[in-house]
Amino acid sequence: MSAQLEQWRVSTIDGVFETDLETLRQWISEGAVAPTDKVSKGKLNWIDAGRAPMLKAAFQGEHVAQAAPQAVPPAPAENTWQEEPLPHSGSFEHVDDAPAVPDFQNPAALPSKCYNHPQVTPYYICPSCATGLCEACARFMDEHRIATCPLCGEFCKVYEEVKATADSIAFQSSGFAADDFIRAIRYPLQHKVALLSGAFIYGLLLLGGLRGSVIAFVIMFGCMSHVISQVAWGRLNRSFMPDFSEFSLWDDLVVPLFLGVGITIVSWGPVIVLLAALFFGVLSAGPKTLSPSADQTQAAPTADDLAPLTNPEADPKKLEEANKKLDQLRPGAQIAEEAERSKNAQSDPNPALSMLLPFLGAGILLVVLLLIGVAWGIFYYPMALAVAGYTQSFGAVINPMIGIDTIRRMGATYFKAFGMVLFVQAVGLVVDAVIASVTSSFALPFFGNLPGTFIGGTFTFYFNLVISCLLGLSLFKCGDRLGISVT
Repeated sequence: MSAQLEQWRVSTIDGVFETDLETLRQWISEGAVAPTDKVSKGKLNWIDAGRAPMLKAAFQGEHVAQAAPQAVPPAPAENTWQEEPLPHSGSFEHVDDAPAVPDFQNPAALPSKCYNHPQVTPYYICPSCATGLCEACARFMDEHRIATCPLCGEFCKVYEEVKATADSIAFQSSGFAADDFIRAIRYPLQHKVALLSGAFIYGLLLLGGLRGSVIAFVIMFGCMSHVISQVAWGRLNRSFMPDFSEFSLWDDLVVPLFLGVGITIVSWGPVIVLLAALFFGVLSAGPKTLSPSADQTQAAPTADDLAPLTNPEADPKKLEEANKKLDQLRPGAQIAEEAERSKNAQSDPNPALSMLLPFLGAGILLVVLLLIGVAWGIFYYPMALAVAGYTQSFGAVINPMIGIDTIRRMGATYFKAFGMVLFVQAVGLVVDAVIASVTSSFALPFFGNLPGTFIGGTFTFYFNLVISCLLGLSLFKCGDRLGISVT
């Protein structure tokens, strides 16, 4: 046998034999080696042949190249490998309870104990044979302490990391439901110190006038986008407060400000434009009867208009027109005209409607568009928040096609999240109204209700964190459709 070929040992009912990998596969394909027979690669420990990763293809009936050595195990040589003990209970070679290779995306299929010490939680896990190992049972390569499996020789992974990934995959595939609503309510309460400090700062800044409100706005959107970004990747244990230890003017101030402006533009921008158009359109429009100067200018006769009265040979028709214009200058004619107008106004069954009709011509269309804009803002605002938190891009936020495509891919999940967000917002409005009512006696002239503003701001901070967690969870649960992977 060539010295360059891998050496394998196989223990069957006929004895212990040494061979190379291809020959061993040939023996397996011909039924000379059973899955329950023991094999060992080089000087590694014994393992069931059916659990060895390099032999699985042979047991599954895949084609095996013809090996040069004979296809039947030879008779055992005298004292062949007698120095190696055969498998016995209580060691790594005892495989009665050895787990089958599991799906690493299923947490329930992962081993919960060390292979050789059932009372110990695994620290490592073998990615090939799924063996759980404590630190005492793993083998390490030289001074770097790279853990390897004593059964199959593969490099091991840290058990907690594998289990955390499996838990995240299982959680992601569980669907978006009422449990996620409860989880979002509890999420800010997991970080009580950050919640109390953030709510206190936010409420305090609201008392600082316009500048303070702008800074509070930036902090709020910074926290919300941070929550959406973290939760969308399944990091529910991370704090919702951004890391200000390395403050960046651009990342911590400018970006949240622009994201908030972008959210306002894409969701409520149409309403703002329509309100301005409606307001200025009504001011510039009006009934012609409200402008008496035109009638007065048209009725005032000139000297040329009255000239036929002094000309005996004037045309009778022109003379008649001149007399009519002269009558308009008499006080009695003006009084009669005003009386006629008053009579018409009294006979009008709905004078208020008559006054408004001139304004409603172009206004009806604008009002309809305004209602559509309000509906759009209410429906799209949560998605605008989600896009801002997930992409951290102003260009992506103001592009509604990105949000619409995300809604299409999320399907029913977005509508569930939308309903939950509306409910939280409604509760927030009720809480604000109650706080304003209870603290109304503390309102001061020129300053307003300072206690109500502060207390309401703290609750607003909490409710916005709940909304952000809901949106992040809805994105995370649609990870397979949005390209969010935890593997």
